Amino acid sequence: MRLSVNPNDKTPIYRQLYEQIASDVLSGKLSPGTPLPPIRTVSKELGVSMITVRSAWEMLERDGFLVTRTGSGCFVAQLNEAHRQTRVDERLSAAVDALIADAKALGVEEETLHAMIEKRYR
Repeated sequence: MRLSVNPNDKTPIYRQLYEQIASDVLSGKLSPGTPLPPIRTVSKELGVSMITVRSAWEMLERDGFLVTRTGSGCFVAQLNEAHRQTRVDERLSAAVDALIADAKALGVEEETLHAMIEKRYR
């Protein structure tokens, strides 16, 4: 697993880590039972605080993406299909809402936005 962070991004680093891992779990790039690297290792490799990495791991566990086994570490959780679909829907809905808000603010017509999406999706 390759994690990266952009310190110049307005998104907090813990959130960048969360988003990368959540996306990999939802897409199947990370299979259930896959171990995550230790917090200390990620912290050193990325040059960020252990508290930052721990925050991301705790959020991922809270949201059902990870499970912690005392003495063994953190592992990708087994998501049932309903949970996975709910998470996918939440992420896409937020992105679509932001896109629509931007389009409206810029005065882009609905048909134009549809055409842009269709063109880029292919």
